[in-house]
Amino acid sequence: MSTLKKLNDAHSFAISVLRLGRGYIAKRSEKPKPARPIELYEFEACPYCRKAREVFSELDLDYVSRPCARGSNNRKIVESAAGKPQFPYMVDPNTGSAMYESEDIVTYLADTYGEGRGALSKLVAPLNTAGATLASAARPKGRVARPGCADRTQPPALLELWNFEASPYCRKVRETLCELNLDYLVHNVAKKSVHRPELVSKGGKMQVPYLVDANTKLSMYESEDIVAYLERTYGGG
Repeated sequence: MSTLKKLNDAHSFAISVLRLGRGYIAKRSEKPKPARPIELYEFEACPYCRKAREVFSELDLDYVSRPCARGSNNRKIVESAAGKPQFPYMVDPNTGSAMYESEDIVTYLADTYGEGRGALSKLVAPLNTAGATLASAARPKGRVARPGCADRTQPPALLELWNFEASPYCRKVRETLCELNLDYLVHNVAKKSVHRPELVSKGGKMQVPYLVDANTKLSMYESEDIVAYLERTYGGG
């Protein structure tokens, strides 16, 4: 592995440490999981989107990521549907709910699909936001859509990423997907996730990230291989 790749891995790992491992462990809940994936319009470098993604990971919820890096045509979809290009923006087809504001989204997810949001979580919310902002400032990748990708037509089938938010290797893949403006379905498999056996049955081992692209009938582990594949297949020149 080149020195540059080692430094990138170390830097991504440092962001996970800075976030105190948020999104590393899934919480058990008796609430039923959503029948259809929730849609999250977000981008990797946004601190408020980061807070929402962490909760999706901790609540063991799948979701469809609609990357909205600067220049992305997904921003126009949000503005047309809800009135302004503000992120994160969440749409839950299971309940008909749609909303901006990371704190509202966190509360909604905890109340609807978890065991509710505790008073301590609300009390430390400003500190959580400050930490997420610091992490995004330290690693601003995934902020701008690549030239040639911003107005892309999405592939016929959603790419699928087996992931958990705190993984430094998954972060590298999400950053690339965001910059390439590719929508994708997230299967969260944080520690204690009930979905881990499903990943093992598909790929043969419990390792993330794991990418499935039905458009090319390809599936693979290893973040560097996945990033190289995405660049080669969807890079936009």
